[in-house]
Amino acid sequence: MLTPLPDQTCQVCGRSGLDEILAFRALPRVTSDAHPWPVGGRMCCCRTCGVAQKAIDDAWLSDIKSIYSKYAIYHQADGAEQPIFTARGPTPRSALIADFIEQYVSPPAGAKVLDFGCGNGAALWTFSARHPDWRLFGSELSDGVFEQLRRLPNFIDLYIGPIESFGEEFDLITMIHALEHVNAPAETLSKLLRVLSDAGQLLIEVPDCETTPYDLVIADHLTHFGLDTLGLVAHRAGFVAHCASASILPKELTWLGGRATSLEAPPEMDAGRGIRRTLAHIEWLTDQASVARTVAQMSTSFGIFGTSISATWLAGAVGDVIDFFVDEDPAKVGRMHLGRPILSPDAVHANADVYVPLIPRTARAVAGRLATRAIHYHSPRDLPA
Repeated sequence: MLTPLPDQTCQVCGRSGLDEILAFRALPRVTSDAHPWPVGGRMCCCRTCGVAQKAIDDAWLSDIKSIYSKYAIYHQADGAEQPIFTARGPTPRSALIADFIEQYVSPPAGAKVLDFGCGNGAALWTFSARHPDWRLFGSELSDGVFEQLRRLPNFIDLYIGPIESFGEEFDLITMIHALEHVNAPAETLSKLLRVLSDAGQLLIEVPDCETTPYDLVIADHLTHFGLDTLGLVAHRAGFVAHCASASILPKELTWLGGRATSLEAPPEMDAGRGIRRTLAHIEWLTDQASVARTVAQMSTSFGIFGTSISATWLAGAVGDVIDFFVDEDPAKVGRMHLGRPILSPDAVHANADVYVPLIPRTARAVAGRLATRAIHYHSPRDLPA
């Protein structure tokens, strides 16, 4: 069911005319640093461009303040960066992003590089190791990571103030899982354009909401991007795309661009398609939570595969009937998550049920690889076409 929200303006196209999806209010949520978050969120879609986004109200602002006051990225592995499992084995996301930059970007010698929303500095550490001549800058909401970053030999400064106060011009700006958190993303990108050199490039990495329904239930993700909506917000800010792909990293969008030198037509948007997809994904998440609760209640030993966002969300949806988590990341095995042990797959005992909250094709691959006659792995149903 949709209900109009006349007081809200679209984060992507800037127009009024948003509709709230009331079914979302019943879904448990999760934070982007993998902590369960209660029901009560408000999801809406824009009638003009179709983008899914949270309603900005007092409750959402209160949530954000609480989440960021105790934010601890990668706490499941004591701060170690989450790996992405590739053909060459577990690889840190920042290393894969650095590979992409080295293929598509040629900053000048001694380039000034800014990681906007640098988190705990994972990308800056990778950039420093690979490019010791780069002069590295970061920006964050607080200076909590400064003492770590100052140990980098080519680190220059950490900005915690507004973009207008940066006082430098950069040859490369990266935004790695930052834009989805930002209120007024086109305005933010427009401000970053002013501190980008004429030949400089901007790299944006965000979750792909078209392939990852779990992005919708992340409480502190404000805007949920597809390639078209990401292109539109960058266009509004004065950028032109040099590369835009959903295949560089799994379940993520990679967008690289620079200053637009001519007026181009904005990307065409199919608002109806975007709204239908969001409605279907909310139904899929609701169904998954219900099925997992049923499996857990009927099981003598119930576990969840993974310890990151989707696994933590499902844990919050299922409740206290969870006995353990399963993870293939050696940095997490043997630790605790949400008061439950994290086991390696070969440590799961017989007759256990393990739910795999990943996108269906990935979940089936995991289940097919790990399931045995004695251990039952459960996958979510296919996403709607």
